[in-house]
Amino acid sequence: MSIYFFICALTGFLGYKAKALSKRGAVAATGIGCAIALGFAWKGLLLLGLFFLSSTIWSKYKTELKDNVEEIVEKGSSRDEYQVLANGGIAALAGVMMVISPGEAWLLLFLGAIATSNSDTWASELGVLSARRPLHIITLKFVQPGTSGAVSMLGLLASILGAGLIGVVGAFVFDLSFQAIAFVTLAGFVGCLSDTLIGATLQEEFQCQRCGTKTERHIHCENKTDKIKGLKGLNNDVVNFVSSIIGALVGGAALL
Repeated sequence: MSIYFFICALTGFLGYKAKALSKRGAVAATGIGCAIALGFAWKGLLLLGLFFLSSTIWSKYKTELKDNVEEIVEKGSSRDEYQVLANGGIAALAGVMMVISPGEAWLLLFLGAIATSNSDTWASELGVLSARRPLHIITLKFVQPGTSGAVSMLGLLASILGAGLIGVVGAFVFDLSFQAIAFVTLAGFVGCLSDTLIGATLQEEFQCQRCGTKTERHIHCENKTDKIKGLKGLNNDVVNFVSSIIGALVGGAALL
C-alpha cells in the first residue's frame, strides 16, 4: 500500500505544480487515490489517472477560447478540494466498501461514478468550443457557452466518448463483459445528463449588478451578485456530487 500512497502523493504534487490542483485539492486527490487503491489496486488508480490526465489536458486545451466561460463558471481550471471530492468522493467510497464487504456491485458503482465524472468534464471542456451557441436543455433557447443546463452536439458527443473511454478501459483491466462496457458508458452519460438537468433547474444562479452577466459567481465586477435562480447552497460542486451518485447507481443497476 505504501507504493500506492507514493504514487498518489506524487500525482497530487505534480497536479499542483501543473496548476491543475490547488494545495488542498492535491491533498484531497491523494486521499481519494489511496481509498481507490485500497479497494481496486492499480486497476482503480489507472482509471482515476485516466480521468485526471484527460480532464487536465482538455481543461488546458484552447484556453484562449474559454475566457468568456471563466466569467460564468464559479471556479477555474485549478481544482480545489471541494471539486476533487465532488468528482471522486463516490469512487473513493466504493473503494473503501470493496475492502469492508467485497462484491461486484462496488466495482460497478466505482466505474459508473468515474465514467460520470469523465463524461461531464469532457462535455464541459469541449462543449464550450462548439462553433454554434448551445441550447438550454429546458427552454431550448440559445445561451452563452458555459451556462448551467446548456447542451451542444459537440458536448453530447464528448460526453459519450468520455464515458465510453472509462467503460472500455474499465472492462479491459477488470476483465468484464461487453455488456459492462455498454452499462458503464450509459451510466456515465446518464450521470452527465443528470448534471445538466439539475444545473438547469435547481442549481443556484446569480446576476452581476453592474454588467448584467448571469454567473455562478458570488462576486462579479468586484461587486456582490444577486441570486436569481435555484436552491441556496446548491452550487456546481454539489450538482457534480449528486450526478456522480446517479451515475454510480446506474452502473450498479447492471447487476439487476
